[in-house]
Parts: sequence; C-alpha cells; structure tokens
Amino acid sequence: MVNTQELRVGSYILVDNTIRKVCCIKSDESAAPISSIGFESSNSCEYEMATSDRLAAVPISNELLTALGFTFHSYHKTWQHERPKKTVTIELSTAYTAVDFSHRTLVKDVHYLHLLQNLFYSLQQQELSFKL
Repeated sequence: MVNTQELRVGSYILVDNTIRKVCCIKSDESAAPISSIGFESSNSCEYEMATSDRLAAVPISNELLTALGFTFHSYHKTWQHERPKKTVTIELSTAYTAVDFSHRTLVKDVHYLHLLQNLFYSLQQQELSFKL
C-alpha cells in the first residue's frame, strides 16, 4: 500500500518488487474515497488500487543513492548531490535525514524514493533523474 497523498506523477514506486514510474493518480469519490495509481508498464499505463499489496514505496539505500547521482563524502559523512546554479544543495546523513550545510536536520525520515523526489523537486525545481 502506498500513500497517494505523498505521490505525484513522475514518482517511483515498487510494483511486484519492480520499480515503476507513476503516470496517473485517480480518485473515485462516488461511494467511498478509493484511489488508484497508474504506472508505466510496457509503454502503457496500467492501474492498481492504492490499497493493493502489489504496490509499495521504494526504500532508500546506498546503492539507490549512487544510481541517483549522489556521492558519499566520508569526511562529512553525508550523501551529496550536485546542484544546479542558484539552488540549494541536498545532503543526506547516513540515516537518510536531510541536513543543511551545518548538518542540522531539515527533514527527518526521508526513507523512500518518492519522498526524496518531492524534496529534490521542491529545493531544486527539477526532477531527480533516475534510469530504470
């Protein structure tokens, strides 16, 4: 199950343990609030109920951060991502907490890829690139 309030088009989720990109989020409020999530599958958009056991958030890992373009700096013990001009850099502690340049906590518990994507977009006004 995935919280649709945290997702947006372009977020990555796990579908049957495979990373997929969200292409649509639908909400049917006719009887009870029921959401379905559309995800890219074989050049089309496949839908699944948000409450489905097939769907899960992608947990952050060191390997995933490397694939996303983050670099671990052993001196500061943080994961850093190159930043575009005139934007704020993103640094993550080893506990995957977003920290500022003084290593003060900005956002706790960024444990899932879609949350990191949201934070990255909020700070840098561009998508976090990731190749499946």
